[in-house]
Amino acid sequence: PSDWRKKQIMKIQREYLHDDSAYLQERMQILNSGMDYWDLVEYYIEKGDQVKALETAEMGILKGEGWVTKLFEFLWEYYSKKGDTANLERLVQAALSRNTEQKNMLDRLFEYYRSKGAYEQAKSALLKSFEFTRKKYYEEYKKQKEFLKVPDWKSIEPGIFNRIKEKDFHDYLRICLDKGMKETVLKSIFNPPKNRFGYLFEDNFDEFADKLANDFPDKIIEYYWQKAYQNIPNGNRKTYSVAAKYLEKARDIYINILNNETGWIKRFSDLKYEFKKRPAFLETVSGL
Repeated sequence: PSDWRKKQIMKIQREYLHDDSAYLQERMQILNSGMDYWDLVEYYIEKGDQVKALETAEMGILKGEGWVTKLFEFLWEYYSKKGDTANLERLVQAALSRNTEQKNMLDRLFEYYRSKGAYEQAKSALLKSFEFTRKKYYEEYKKQKEFLKVPDWKSIEPGIFNRIKEKDFHDYLRICLDKGMKETVLKSIFNPPKNRFGYLFEDNFDEFADKLANDFPDKIIEYYWQKAYQNIPNGNRKTYSVAAKYLEKARDIYINILNNETGWIKRFSDLKYEFKKRPAFLETVSGL
């Protein structure tokens, strides 16, 4: 029978017939993927055989193909409870050498050393972990800033900041706001970086416009107005409702920040006049 059929047979032998010897005989013949090893680890855990469970997990992180997360985490829990630093370091090296679970293991190593008050080792794991970051760069930045001593952070921060600028422009702008670099953020949302094909990496900067409205009301009105206008020509009810959302934001700045209701009324009237032949648009924005 196929591997799938064999796995179904094993499941029946183990879970319903409780035929241990038949299950083990089949299982030992199919130990390819990380999932295969984990299935056997779970069997040994159920039987209360910790030694065999550990041996199998150890073999799985070396030989198991594909998904091995649970194997690494099972071993990590065991060794960290024992405070077995040497084996925890070995698990991290295994993850690095097989090019999987590197960030997961390094993050755990960082927390382990942090809990022990071992600053230098924790710092080393934290910085190594950042090399494997693929998302949530802003969270990583804050984590490093919070943990590292001031002199360390001062020397490391510029490199981290530049790397995030390359990897995630939104997270870069979030950090810029934290650093008080409002002018930089303003320029960026009007002229964001393009990739080598000339396309924008990202085009939704509303989060930043919202935060800059008090400091640069006139500029942010223009940002919202452009966003609204893009959705009116060749539009439909769906795009008109998007336009209405941006017009409402512009109106709020005119009235609540600039105290210029007259300016809003005139500009909005001009816009409605420009699109007077679009009844669906006029109906959509009639509540503004």
